[in-house]
Amino acid sequence: MEAIVSMRHLLMKFPTRFGVGEVRGDQQAARQCYKTAISDKEKDKALPIANVELRGDMEPEFPQPIEDVLQVPMEEGDNEKVFQVGSQLGEAEKGELITFLRNNKDVFAWSTEEVPGISPNVMVHKLSVDPARPPTTQKKRNFAPERQQAIVEEVSKLLQAGFIREVHYSDWMANPVVVKKANG
Repeated sequence: MEAIVSMRHLLMKFPTRFGVGEVRGDQQAARQCYKTAISDKEKDKALPIANVELRGDMEPEFPQPIEDVLQVPMEEGDNEKVFQVGSQLGEAEKGELITFLRNNKDVFAWSTEEVPGISPNVMVHKLSVDPARPPTTQKKRNFAPERQQAIVEEVSKLLQAGFIREVHYSDWMANPVVVKKANG
């Protein structure tokens, strides 16, 4: 459906032939469901927990393919842009899939610079805030040099691609959050 979902805003946006469609959640109904789930009505009921394994300092497990995959370059000789194809596919299906993916390579985006022109109506959320209440500001934090460098690089990439634009506020609002992805 090419939908964009925001659980935080109880909102889903999706393209239609008439423009951008929206599905909105009901905050009051969601709040009531949450209150019901944590209510003290059944506080005396204890649910037994069996077969508990303590994880300790184990590394988190990431989803793995159910079969071996082959790394196939999008273009011959370009090993930076690759896609994965299941090794258990028949030769005919594998060849058709590779041909199909290579013929439709204009659909893939390998960086933010390759996806200009996405309508803001599809990807921008508006927060329902009370204009009478002042915004809450976070304490400004300093980052380690390598994290600060990663933030600067990512912001400059997004600025160059036109995904974000610079705005000036009189007050500091929120710190960036740096999260290391599984691929580094």
